[in-house]
Amino acid sequence: MSCAMCGEPFDEESDVVVCPACGAPHHRDCWKETGHCACEEKHAEGYEWHPEKMYIGDVKFPPDSEKEPLASGDDETERCPNCGKMTKKSEKYCEYCGYYKYVEPDSFSDMSDEARLEELFPFDPAEKIQGVPAGDYKRFVGRMWIYYIPRFLRMSRSKSPVSFNITAFFTHGFWFVSRRMYLPGIAMIMSVIASSLYQAYFASVFEGLSGNRLALGYMISLVLSGLELVIMIISGLFGNRLYLNFCAKKIKAINAQVSRKKGSADDFNRALEEKGGLTMLPAISMIVCYLAILYITERGTLF
Repeated sequence: MSCAMCGEPFDEESDVVVCPACGAPHHRDCWKETGHCACEEKHAEGYEWHPEKMYIGDVKFPPDSEKEPLASGDDETERCPNCGKMTKKSEKYCEYCGYYKYVEPDSFSDMSDEARLEELFPFDPAEKIQGVPAGDYKRFVGRMWIYYIPRFLRMSRSKSPVSFNITAFFTHGFWFVSRRMYLPGIAMIMSVIASSLYQAYFASVFEGLSGNRLALGYMISLVLSGLELVIMIISGLFGNRLYLNFCAKKIKAINAQVSRKKGSADDFNRALEEKGGLTMLPAISMIVCYLAILYITERGTLF
């Protein structure tokens, strides 16, 4: 394309401004020098700038013959985002201004959701993490692999056990249960429940305590509160590492089980998907029990 004012062609270094009235492109310096569009006299006639004839491959843009805009109600047409005229959906370029509308067939816009995620978060499925291919972790973890796989790879490559997980930090063990790590999850939840029960008990007998018993009660209360905070910090800092270890152990066990039964690769992949991923029912059950206990203790009906 060339400057509408001086006629010099633009290059990659050109500082280009476009007339807001007709769309004609100018060098910024040319615009500043005159203070107006080179086509200003034609604006009153409703003039619209169009690009010069050019070739993209073997196709000329704009076409030699001017065509009437296609009917706006035609399902086979759409409005060009550049010139506003109705153009065929089947064409990758606008037939009036040459604007490139579509990406290549079979590319990102035509991908499935899973393929799009793989395009956005690429990784080598054959790369080993604790002796297990990353692709196996992907199947075992489920849809949230886009969060966990990059962190698993980062911990494996850096040999670092720390990878902060904000969900594990705030959920007091419920995240562990939802990821099928029942033993640490239930232990954390029970510790929080025990702390809540003691706090409720201490509040109920507070007025009847004095001296050493009152001091001991305060000390136990502070220790339990500190323990809750320590559990939250450990969960947040090492939750992803614990989950990585859990996944590696489970995947190896599933592999051994399928091998003993002389199962196929499809059997192995199916088992990974069935025994991994997110499980909400146990987590929701624990949350309901936890909230029920908190409600009872807050109402003061337990002590």
